[in-house]
Amino acid sequence: MTNALTCIIVDDNYLDRLAIEIELKNLDNIKSLGSFANAMEALETIRNYKPDILFLDVDMPDVNGLQLFRNINSYTPICVIISSYPEYAVEGFELKVFDYILKPLTPERFDVAMKRLFDFIQIREKAMAYTTLFENEKVVFKEGHNVIYLNIHEIIYLEAFGDYTKVVTGLKSYLTLATLTSFLEELPSDKFTRIHRSYAIARERIKLICNTSVGIGDVNLPIGKTYRSLLSQIKP
Repeated sequence: MTNALTCIIVDDNYLDRLAIEIELKNLDNIKSLGSFANAMEALETIRNYKPDILFLDVDMPDVNGLQLFRNINSYTPICVIISSYPEYAVEGFELKVFDYILKPLTPERFDVAMKRLFDFIQIREKAMAYTTLFENEKVVFKEGHNVIYLNIHEIIYLEAFGDYTKVVTGLKSYLTLATLTSFLEELPSDKFTRIHRSYAIARERIKLICNTSVGIGDVNLPIGKTYRSLLSQIKP
């Protein structure tokens, strides 16, 4: 990352806000612009400073965290929900929140979320330099003045990052400005299989299929419930 990220915290519980603040003190590359007890208090800071990251609770009076995030239309921040209510998770992911953490917040879970977020930020910074084309079983990336021709068989798996798709190969990862669904539509359907709302895999790379995960070399990826029946027809 070229600059420190900015964030705000919105939660009506003081101790829950304090827990996030304590975790943020361990991170030099995230600067807090404020901690707020409700969405209305946070709006002025959001409008004036456009923080990169929003740490939001869901269950708050008047305007909840998901309603706040839904109504931000001047820019697209990264939203991390930290909530006691798992039943809002589906709505959250439909709104393309970056992560959904259940309370009580633990250092271990926060660390996992931040590592994933920093990885996303780093590769997103390069994304605008890429143009993605599909030609005769090749994916063509334009990176600056260089054109990279990636053979489809080099792809191990694909991961969704909101409106971006991370393309993982054995040597390098790329981020394309395309949703996972639209990216998959351009690939041969007999060679790639979606296994989760966030993951698709190259069939030839599958080493092991379990009830809840797929093994691809040293990597295990989760299987979504709606994709289990489809995977049961594939033999590694």
